[in-house]
Amino acid sequence: MKKIFAALFLSLAITAASTAQTFKSKPLKLKYTPPAGWIAEEFGDILDWEKSGNNLCKCSGVKFSKQHKDGKMNVLVYPSTQSGLDSTKRNFVGSLVFTDVQKYDKTKNKAFSFERKKSNFVDAKKNNEKSFDVIRYFTKVEDHFYIIYAWQENKQLMSPQTEKELFEMINAIEPL
Repeated sequence: MKKIFAALFLSLAITAASTAQTFKSKPLKLKYTPPAGWIAEEFGDILDWEKSGNNLCKCSGVKFSKQHKDGKMNVLVYPSTQSGLDSTKRNFVGSLVFTDVQKYDKTKNKAFSFERKKSNFVDAKKNNEKSFDVIRYFTKVEDHFYIIYAWQENKQLMSPQTEKELFEMINAIEPL
């Protein structure tokens, strides 16, 4: 009997994992369908993007992560209003700080037009030691903005294949 329940549970888990599910987040004004292997975790206040949060930011957002043989892949989305863009807290991901650069390019996916900057994080807890390569996307939708960070927890230079996998997750995010 236990074997039957275990087999049934495993079958349901495999079916659920293979079926892409779309999530609608009214608080973040986003919908997303994480590709296979990606896990989404929303955080923050449902009414005010500037309140509460978690250890990444004292603001609202959603973090997507995927285990990878070369290091965990991450995509983090911070929503903001015009006034929230002046806050430095969205330049941080926990103790990691985005190293701003002047050079950027314009890019699009199926739902957004972005300003894209490729740089790296530095770790504020380790005397601003250089950390992971990161891509920062910035976009405006109606009266609000999104700042998106995409990186792999790997000290090597970001490969084109890694960028492609991260962009696949970004492409699964749409405004609501």
